[in-house]
Amino acid sequence: MMHEIVKVTLDNEMDLILAHKRSMKLAEIAGLSLSAQTTFATAVSEVARNTIESGKSGSLVLQVEIDNRDRYIVACLKGKYALDEAREGLAFAKRLVSRYNVSSEEAETSVDLFYSISPLFRVDIQKLDEWRSMFRNEPPISPYDELKRKNEQLQQLSDKIQKSEAQYKTLTNSLPQIIFSIGADGEVLYANKWLTSYSGETVESINRSKWKSFLHTDDYPSFLLLLNTEIAKGVATIRIQARLRNMASRQDLWQHVGFPPFNNEGGEVQYWIGYMVDIHAQKNLEETLRDNVELKEAQEQLKEIQYSQEQYIRELNRSNLELQQFAFIASHDLQEPVRKLMYYSDTLINKYSASLEPKAVEHLNAMLHSAARMRVLIKDLLVFSQINSDSINFEPIDLNRIIENSKNNFEIIIAEKKAVINVGLLPLVHGDRSMIGQLFENIISNSLKYSKDDYPVEINITSLTEGSYAEIAVRDNGIGFDEKYLPQMFTLFQRLHDRVKYDGTGLGLAICKKIVDIHGGKIRATATEGEGATFYIRLPLERAREREREREKETETGTETETARERGAETITNK
Repeated sequence: MMHEIVKVTLDNEMDLILAHKRSMKLAEIAGLSLSAQTTFATAVSEVARNTIESGKSGSLVLQVEIDNRDRYIVACLKGKYALDEAREGLAFAKRLVSRYNVSSEEAETSVDLFYSISPLFRVDIQKLDEWRSMFRNEPPISPYDELKRKNEQLQQLSDKIQKSEAQYKTLTNSLPQIIFSIGADGEVLYANKWLTSYSGETVESINRSKWKSFLHTDDYPSFLLLLNTEIAKGVATIRIQARLRNMASRQDLWQHVGFPPFNNEGGEVQYWIGYMVDIHAQKNLEETLRDNVELKEAQEQLKEIQYSQEQYIRELNRSNLELQQFAFIASHDLQEPVRKLMYYSDTLINKYSASLEPKAVEHLNAMLHSAARMRVLIKDLLVFSQINSDSINFEPIDLNRIIENSKNNFEIIIAEKKAVINVGLLPLVHGDRSMIGQLFENIISNSLKYSKDDYPVEINITSLTEGSYAEIAVRDNGIGFDEKYLPQMFTLFQRLHDRVKYDGTGLGLAICKKIVDIHGGKIRATATEGEGATFYIRLPLERAREREREREKETETGTETETARERGAETITNK
């Protein structure tokens, strides 16, 4: 029977170290000698290297196999590469282990390495649980290990948030109630199935018509007041009665509309949670039988329904607020231990270096440098995770201004390196100003960073228009790189140069690719070692052109209307 102990994902060279360490650890607690521990870990490392060098994600699962006669520690390695690519590492590894299994299916290779442990060594369920706990609770062996664990925790948090959102949608769709949310700008963010089935409109069509397509004309001005942030500030719930067109009956039916605003700590409205209750029957009764007992009973029932719905809305608001606060705290608290580590290290160096041994000061400086790198890495990871299509704000962008802003931001380093940045005439593109600025700052920063020593930096930025796209080329005369690294250079944590000489986190180009992908574009690169590199960024400009054509058409229409008015005036004068 096979029992899983610990799992390690294999993405880069740092994971190879983790795989070796954990293999050694499992062999140690399984009672093997130091030489046997090293032998097993070496075999695992040889096969794990195949997965990492393939450039595709893989995994290592360390297990224990127990049957009536034999006991083994087992390393199961999987990677998306052909079996032929594994032959060199496997040929060495299989001589180091007791037995092995190899299988391949659809370009995925699986290698199982078995190392025998003493049959007299007692292994039971309790001991296996202790081993699992030991791996779960062991301290990180490196800053990378700690960061990787934090990243996995963030991924788990993201999965929980997505699950919560799915549960929220399921709940609102299961209730026989129209529920929706509206942003501070008046745009509908979410609507359950009852609103779309009632109105026959989608979220997109409601936003296009600003609710006019099925809201009664006489009730529209009052409805717009609900979206006024000054009126909503400090109010628990705004309520209004309005008539909405029902798609099935083609009638304007009265609805009770409530908007509890969700405010931030400054009292500003972030969005509204809206709900609607059908009160058409009540309105008819109010108009015809105001003093009727049945009307009073209906009113009481309506109050109960309203109270029940308000309870639901309050609970949903509370749940959403807790989720937002938890996500905010989780993302920012990752940096707090690093800040403290930097603070105390710096304090020890500045105040007590005279009383410490030189080796201790050297260790403290190394600790401070590592903490600073981790802080930059966490910051870059947060930037990477926050780039998403939900937050994008499309508008026409003048790339000439974007490049000029980037040059201003790098003014000091440009002067230090005597850099010359030549910029041709660049077009308007359609995108998010902040993201496009981040994109070109990262590219220009790379060109300045990876420049030749004692050699003037020259960067040339040109563009070429192809149909509805513009391709911008950023060419430098720096150290370049080997093009064999192109397949993985835009992925996370990929570094092509020595960390000691060229500082960085390996996230800059990954951020660039994510921004370009969100804009529906492409990014690629060419380079020659020692001669420089060129990055090609392809961005859409069709929407920007459409806006220009619309403005030109509006101008022409306005001119024709003015001319017609002048002709009409001349006719009246002649008469």
